[in-house]
Amino acid sequence: MNRSVLVLLAAVLMPWPAAAEPLSRAEAVARALAANPEVRRSLEDVAALGGVVQEAKADALPELTVIGAGTRYRDPSLLNSSSFDAFPPELRESLSPIPANVFDGYAQMRQTVFSFKLQKAIRAARLARTVGEEEVQRTRQAVALLAVRVYNEYLLSLEKVAVGEKAVRQKEKHLEMAKHRREAGVATQLDVLRSAVDLENTRAILIRLKGEVDQARGRLNAAMVRPIGTPIEPTDSLTYTDLQISPEEAERRAWSDRPEAKAIALNERIYSELIGIAQSDARPRLDFYGVYGWSVREPKNFFESDFARWTAGVTLTIPVFDGFRTRGKVAQARAERNKIAQDRVALENRIRLEAKEGVDRLSVAGSVLEAADLNVSQAQQALEMTQANYQHGAATTLDVIDAQAALTLADSNRIQALFDHAMARALLRYVMAQDPLEPSAAPSGGR
Repeated sequence: MNRSVLVLLAAVLMPWPAAAEPLSRAEAVARALAANPEVRRSLEDVAALGGVVQEAKADALPELTVIGAGTRYRDPSLLNSSSFDAFPPELRESLSPIPANVFDGYAQMRQTVFSFKLQKAIRAARLARTVGEEEVQRTRQAVALLAVRVYNEYLLSLEKVAVGEKAVRQKEKHLEMAKHRREAGVATQLDVLRSAVDLENTRAILIRLKGEVDQARGRLNAAMVRPIGTPIEPTDSLTYTDLQISPEEAERRAWSDRPEAKAIALNERIYSELIGIAQSDARPRLDFYGVYGWSVREPKNFFESDFARWTAGVTLTIPVFDGFRTRGKVAQARAERNKIAQDRVALENRIRLEAKEGVDRLSVAGSVLEAADLNVSQAQQALEMTQANYQHGAATTLDVIDAQAALTLADSNRIQALFDHAMARALLRYVMAQDPLEPSAAPSGGR
């Protein structure tokens, strides 16, 4: 078979790589929230707490049970009576026990009329469900922050590759210039060798940067819980958006809106209810019970009034002494509430620190980005001047290599500063219990 035909068949049969899917930052966050197992688990926790509320309410509702039973028995208890021997002989002979059937069918109802525990248990269960809902919100914010971070990391890795490719093109251009100058007799072979070595070193760095792109894409796919190797084409970019806020305002918003702060306040109320529940074990309670049904020897007599049986009554339970068991339960509940109070102090301190660090991080990132923008412009000018001097023999190859390295470093620092500023904004929004994903807005500052 002709070689060209084989090449054509191989090209046709070879599987084509999957097209990269366009993906925005908002879409990445939405997919992560929809598929993340931690979010789904927290939703199931809320569903379970809803069941706890139903269970607590059950004590306030009547408990109705329908019971049916059939028994066949023979009872010689009369023959064992202590006075049986005093009966006349003919009567004793006629009192021989025989087997019999008894069928019972009845409905039984129990209802708590009054209990100190009942309402407190229901309130505690409802508060626990609300705590679960706050945990869902906290988990969603954490997953959104993770999705924003890995998306930005993917953008950062792509930008680093772009900087690396730019550096390779610069060094390729300089190598050609050095070769031409060598041919013209105004440069040495050492200049050519130094330029070639520098180019190969930069290409090696570019290969490593491309490997980092694959790793960043894998982390982004993992955050969205889908195949790690799925190709992605990001539609957003790292941009600068101005955000000005004071540490005091950040702290105020964090404490008023953070799910953790709301949850800890709810937990304090829950343990206050649990103290009351423990105390109620030593207090009176009133219950009603009732039974209605039929007891017959023959099934045909069911629903006959003569065979009806019923019982109704109320029970008042007044605990007198339980060996200090209730006192021990109350002490445990109070200790747990006191621990929550200490957790509240720790959380206040942590939120205060996170707010201060978030504002400081944003301020530093903004200053670094401003300096990086200026440095890129200066490094570009320095490279152009050095290359012009090199063409006229007023600069060496090492001077050009140093200028290229300075521009590459300046470009890398600027991209890193953009990433740091974007993440500082997302982290500060997270600290203030806002969506880490910024609302759609036109970037400001022209960066």
